[in-house]
Amino acid sequence: MTTFTFVGIIGCAAILGYAVAQAFASRSGRRYWAVSGAAIGLGIFALTVFVANPGEVKPDGVLYEPFFMFGPLGYLLMVAGAGAVVVRLGRGLAHRKPAAN
Repeated sequence: MTTFTFVGIIGCAAILGYAVAQAFASRSGRRYWAVSGAAIGLGIFALTVFVANPGEVKPDGVLYEPFFMFGPLGYLLMVAGAGAVVVRLGRGLAHRKPAAN
């Protein structure tokens, strides 16, 4: 993993964390679901780009993957988006009042 790839993944994770934190702080449910859906959608897109452009082994035996960063980034985005959905649903169920008989 190159330094550029590592910095790119950390930078995207920081931006995603900030967006999720802003969505949590928002009273509007629309923004929250939009950020969660966008994270999952971008994760699927990143994994699609990663799979569509396979790596190759150069004649000297070195593996060359031009879009390597999109693999871990796609998984990170999908897990973060899915985690945000689970947290929101969990908070909704925890705040639900029991039905009166």
